[in-house]
Amino acid sequence: MLVQGFVDLGRIRPFVKWAGGKAQLLRELDKMIPQFNRYFEPFLSGGAIFFYLIQNRRFIAYLSDTNKELITTYKVVKDYVGNLIEFLDKHQEEYKKNPFQYFYRLRAAQPSNDIEKAARFIALNKTCFNGLYRVNKKGEFNVPIGDYKDPLICDKTNLEKINKALSKATVFAADYSNVTGNAKQGDFVYLDPPYDPVSSTSNFTGYTSNGFGSKNQEQLADVFETLVSKGCLVLLSNSDTPFIRDLYSDFRIKEVGSQRAINCKGSKRAGHKELLISNYC
Repeated sequence: MLVQGFVDLGRIRPFVKWAGGKAQLLRELDKMIPQFNRYFEPFLSGGAIFFYLIQNRRFIAYLSDTNKELITTYKVVKDYVGNLIEFLDKHQEEYKKNPFQYFYRLRAAQPSNDIEKAARFIALNKTCFNGLYRVNKKGEFNVPIGDYKDPLICDKTNLEKINKALSKATVFAADYSNVTGNAKQGDFVYLDPPYDPVSSTSNFTGYTSNGFGSKNQEQLADVFETLVSKGCLVLLSNSDTPFIRDLYSDFRIKEVGSQRAINCKGSKRAGHKELLISNYC
């Protein structure tokens, strides 16, 4: 049984960095949060919106993602945070001795249990280029090492807060379309898919080995409409492209500014536009 609750923990930060994370848009997103009792986030990623909401609202949460490694890590933070912290402390110390050698040894490793897998996932996320998650066709993580002087691999205080926040949520691996079978009238659903590329050179869909292309975007638009027909309150974020504007032309579209932290050149990160699309405001 799910437990409805409120977690008064002060500020909580996502425990992983994520390309396209929504921390920078929280102010704009907050203006569009409706009244709700049940919350669904089927593209969980770094979970910035959930962690923001859980700090000052009472609700039941269903958090999911197709990235099984990510979901395994969330579950370990929820159920075994003490053991996880022990492993992360070890990663922190070993990384300091020889960052380059340790990173690539860890990237090639294949842990035998979920706690070790979660520790590896977080350690790589904190030390790889821009916190990017990308896999090849074999599903193998292949992001290179980032340029960090002293990355914080084990953030014990924040992980303990996350552990308490997740106690009020059900976390599971599933395709985003799964939400249509569970959500009902009055539920709030936030959809944050891999973005439609704004150009041929910005096409990143390596979040999972299957990618996320234009056909997936069209299928997601169908899911959006299905949720609306059920009486759900639906909010979606995506890039500002003619394709996305056309897909959601029947709904409310708000344009907001953003940065693209994934770009290796700082001068090209600013000045971008994103869309917040909803059926209710």
